[in-house]
Amino acid sequence: MELDLTPKLPKQVYGGDGGSYFAWCPEELPMLKEGNIGAAKLALKQHGFAVPRYSDSPKVAYVLQGSGTAGIVLPEKEEKVIAIKKGDSIALPFGVVTWWFNSEEADLEILFLGETHKAHKAGQFTDFYLTG
Repeated sequence: MELDLTPKLPKQVYGGDGGSYFAWCPEELPMLKEGNIGAAKLALKQHGFAVPRYSDSPKVAYVLQGSGTAGIVLPEKEEKVIAIKKGDSIALPFGVVTWWFNSEEADLEILFLGETHKAHKAGQFTDFYLTG
C-alpha cells in the first residue's frame, strides 16, 4: 500500500471572531487513519475562549505560539487552572475536560496529537461540548 506523505494543511472545522479550530482529515492523510493518530489545531485570537469540552481520545497539547490560560478537569478531581506559554506540552488523558483562553494580544496556537484507536472515527478526534 502506497501512502501519500506530502504535507497537507488542516481544514477549518469552525471559526469566529475569537478564533478557529482546524483538523487534519484522515481521508486526505491516510497515514493518520492507518496509524490511528488524530491531529488538530486550536488558534485563539486575543480574548478568544474555547468552551469546555472533552474528547473521545487521549492526546497531548503542544503550545506552538503565544500564551494564555487552560482549565483542566480530570474525572472526580477539582479543576486546575494553569498558565500556558509557547513550548509547553500537556498530557490530556481520556475523559479530561478542558477549556482554553487567550488574554494576550498575540494569537495562541495549540497543536493536539493523540492516539485514536478507541475513537468514534480512526485518525480523528470527536469533541463533546459541555452546556448549561
